[in-house]
Amino acid sequence: MPFTYQEAINKLNSLQTNAALLEQLRKAGPRMNQYSLPEMRHYFERIGYKPEDFNQLQIIHITGTKGKGSTSALTQSILRHLPTDRPIRTGLFTSPHLVAVRERIRINGEPISEDLFAKYSEDVWTRLEDTKEQYIPFGQELLGNDPKKAIRDQRNHPDKPIYFRYLALLAMHAFIQEKVDVAILEVGVGGEYDATNIIEQPVVCGITSLGLDHVSVLGDTIDKIAWHKAGIIKEGRPVVCFEQVPEAMEVVKQRAADKHAPLTVLTPAQVDALKDVKVGLAGLHQKYNALVAIELCRKWLQHVRGEQLDDAVPDAFLPGLAKVVWPGRGQQLPIDETKYASKASNVTWFLDGAHTKESLEVCRDWFKDEVRDKQAKRVLVFNCTNGRDGPRLLAIMSSLKQSGIEFDHVVFTTNVTYREGYTSDNTNNTVSMQDAVSMQRSLADSWQEQVPGYQKENVHVVGCIEEAIDWVVDYSKDQQQQVQVLTTGSLILVGNTLTVLGIEPR
Repeated sequence: MPFTYQEAINKLNSLQTNAALLEQLRKAGPRMNQYSLPEMRHYFERIGYKPEDFNQLQIIHITGTKGKGSTSALTQSILRHLPTDRPIRTGLFTSPHLVAVRERIRINGEPISEDLFAKYSEDVWTRLEDTKEQYIPFGQELLGNDPKKAIRDQRNHPDKPIYFRYLALLAMHAFIQEKVDVAILEVGVGGEYDATNIIEQPVVCGITSLGLDHVSVLGDTIDKIAWHKAGIIKEGRPVVCFEQVPEAMEVVKQRAADKHAPLTVLTPAQVDALKDVKVGLAGLHQKYNALVAIELCRKWLQHVRGEQLDDAVPDAFLPGLAKVVWPGRGQQLPIDETKYASKASNVTWFLDGAHTKESLEVCRDWFKDEVRDKQAKRVLVFNCTNGRDGPRLLAIMSSLKQSGIEFDHVVFTTNVTYREGYTSDNTNNTVSMQDAVSMQRSLADSWQEQVPGYQKENVHVVGCIEEAIDWVVDYSKDQQQQVQVLTTGSLILVGNTLTVLGIEPR
């Protein structure tokens, strides 16, 4: 019997490393990143591909700390909506997903269908099953008695890749089978050792704004992070980079020079070219992302189709810039567009998956500009995943008080979707419930310290997102004013919020 979609999701979820094993791995020391790419090539060989097979996908490879997903979506939209007698069939691989895991793999801007997700997942899973005897535990033979080997062997499927890497296999297989004209790949973490970096000849690479994130893996300084991000640069292949702080910019320039890769650096001043251009994503930062997307598409069209477009913003790019859809980033959602429409009418969610210092500052400024002149009750729903500097990130939100924007209530929630648990698409075994609740309680304490005099009864800690939304809706029933709900701190929080609100995958 062919895989059903649910079977495909269950098998994918079985590849997650559970919280207890992750903790053991952390204690065992840093990851052996240098084995990531040989291991990934090995998995691709087991399902029938060599890295050079992906050259036909005419790849655009994009990394960064903030804006890489939005830039990927903008790039896809520009090429997809290009007025041409040869329409461009696009593939887009991004992470994480919001509502359904198939959002990570898009054809022509639409999440791959459940049937195709199941079909291609069965292809990949079956080929991995059939080649179990070929599995090589990379690194062990070089390290001798590696304490991590025993830990990794406790996984459900030690012969198969972990969750994200499996999805990378699935995406590349789907793009080959679907015969896309271009595949736009968003890096998962970093760049140098990321699963997507097995590609050898991208048409062009892009680097969006850099900042401190995933410091336990990438390093705790901006130059170390820039080294990892610039690892996607390939020999002789053009690179488009948004201007970085000097320490990061120097690293990017050096790595591009080492690879003889032509480097184009875009500056904030160039955003003036978009002054009268409609970009379908809100905020000045999205115009910066649009600058990168425009240049990536320009270079792609020149290389692949021999088209020379010299205008700062070519007219042919305008439809894609305007029509781009990228939920969960600067998104406003009135309650009447959700499944709660019959329960209340005066609530609007402001959703932004910001989770780094830089992106939360952008989120804060966006929210401030949107609500500044509106009378309303305001609620902050916040989540910070374990391992991030929660209080420091929360302080960016509490600083809104200095601008005259105050929250009447603050709700801290875990990322668990419903009272009964997660949906299958959003199952997360990598964080223990105990750790998740503990983090939210510490954030609640931190809020009290950051906002002296804030009434303790207006600070709430809940066990799941459904509970947070139910609280907001009940609260709104007693209010004459509009209720504005800023939901931020985690892209998973935003995705699971959309799930509870009944929003379909987009």
